[in-house]
Amino acid sequence: MFALGVNHKTASIEVREKMYVHESEAAALFEKLKETLTECVVVSTCNRTEIYGVHPSASEVNLDFYKDLLINFKNASDSVKREDFFTSISCSACLQLFSVATSIDSKIVGDTQILQQVRHSYSIAKNSGATGKILNQLLQRAFKIGKKTYLETSIHKGAISISLAAVELARETLGSLADKTVLIVGAGETAQLTAECLLKKRIGKIFVTNRTNSHAEDFLNELHKTHDFQSETLDFKTFRNRLNEVDIVISSTGATEYIIQKEDFDNQNRRILLVDIAMPRDIAPESEENKFVTLKNIDDLNRVIDRNHAKRLTELPLVKKMIYQEMGDFLVWYYSLPLLPQACQMSGKPDFETVAEIKRIKQFLNDNASRFHKMARQTDAESEMNEHLNLVNHLFSMKETSFFRADGEELSVEK
Repeated sequence: MFALGVNHKTASIEVREKMYVHESEAAALFEKLKETLTECVVVSTCNRTEIYGVHPSASEVNLDFYKDLLINFKNASDSVKREDFFTSISCSACLQLFSVATSIDSKIVGDTQILQQVRHSYSIAKNSGATGKILNQLLQRAFKIGKKTYLETSIHKGAISISLAAVELARETLGSLADKTVLIVGAGETAQLTAECLLKKRIGKIFVTNRTNSHAEDFLNELHKTHDFQSETLDFKTFRNRLNEVDIVISSTGATEYIIQKEDFDNQNRRILLVDIAMPRDIAPESEENKFVTLKNIDDLNRVIDRNHAKRLTELPLVKKMIYQEMGDFLVWYYSLPLLPQACQMSGKPDFETVAEIKRIKQFLNDNASRFHKMARQTDAESEMNEHLNLVNHLFSMKETSFFRADGEELSVEK
């Protein structure tokens, strides 16, 4: 089992948008991955594109192969390199996914959207027939611990989503939003959350545009059920002609190319703030060359002051403790897989010897936790893999007891 990919810790926004996997591309990518992998899940959000995979042979898996596969799939070899990727195997891959699901690996610790995004990614993979017993087990545990952090910690309290961060950035840049006009480009979930945040800040007027105009109308109708505000839908083909009427543009579509270009501001005669929270980006970076334009993107949201950030960080030790406990349970199951087929053939509960072996594995993992975590921090994937294989071999060769199959044949753990 392994994880690799690019995220906000390893790569710039330019690299991340090149690697972003649209939902419409997922099936084709899974087909390529399943040629060599028995299981795979792809998590692609504004801050990360990560592959979680299971290879049939630990000694033959080449992680660089999968880096190249993703780079070539996205036709990005001119701008994305292997060095932009992180890699991790086995226990450290488990740690990576649990850290993502609990939001402690997010750009904004406590991000309220990431768990749902991971759920959606898993659903896509499962519907494509790309998951199996290992990733099904791993992802279900990730959902469990992600939900647990909501119920038993304060890690998400006071957290700001990408949408709220965009609105806060606008407020910090322009001051009060009460008399401002905003154009929201897109009508999806992120746009919906953005509009809700704007209304809480008493925005003056909301324009909405979307490729499908009926979606923009439905979007506003839904908001008007609970809020009283001025609004208008703009035709997607001509909305650029109205840019001189707005103070703020917040864009969050699923477009694969820029939908707002530098030349769209040729006639701009008033200051305008553009906040691009799409991945890939919606607004051409060159737009900021216009003296009236201020452009911000996802990476700029880091500079938004989050007053509750320090308070949430005090919960990190508790969240990490939950993660390590869940990792322990998963790894016991994972490393016990060679024993489980025999246990399942016994027409009942596993015998004493099998139970003893599973307990011994758990004790070994507990006793060697620091060694596992040290391996997870290694940077050279090949040496990491070799050391991990040596550790696993040691894990099984050190066993002293044996167990019996249902047909009575005695098997050692080494065998």
